[in-house]
Amino acid sequence: MHILLVEDDEMLQKSLSYFLKANSFTVTSFTNGKDALDFLKDNHTNLDVVITDLNLPFAGGQQIIHNTRNLQQSDIPIIVLTSSGVESTELEVFDLGADEFITKPFSPSVLLKRIQKLLARN
Repeated sequence: MHILLVEDDEMLQKSLSYFLKANSFTVTSFTNGKDALDFLKDNHTNLDVVITDLNLPFAGGQQIIHNTRNLQQSDIPIIVLTSSGVESTELEVFDLGADEFITKPFSPSVLLKRIQKLLARN
């Protein structure tokens, strides 16, 4: 199972990548939205889950959600990780097509359960 992880906090990105790899996932990670969008365009058929922050350099998480949903026949599960606990933000990302919204700080074990739940559904 292949996960695209987009997180600009390098320490969090590295620790999450390590955790996910230790749980048998392949992880491709980026610290900015532009590089993630470039990767997504050419590799979306090989992805099983997209995990993105919202506040990213060069292109935000909303753009990643929007572009993922506009890919041909894309039903890739999208999980948003963000420090924003504002209800309007949560509603916005769900309207864009996100499947899960997780507020930082969070438990990696809870994230893993949500990934597993989304994969079982698909």
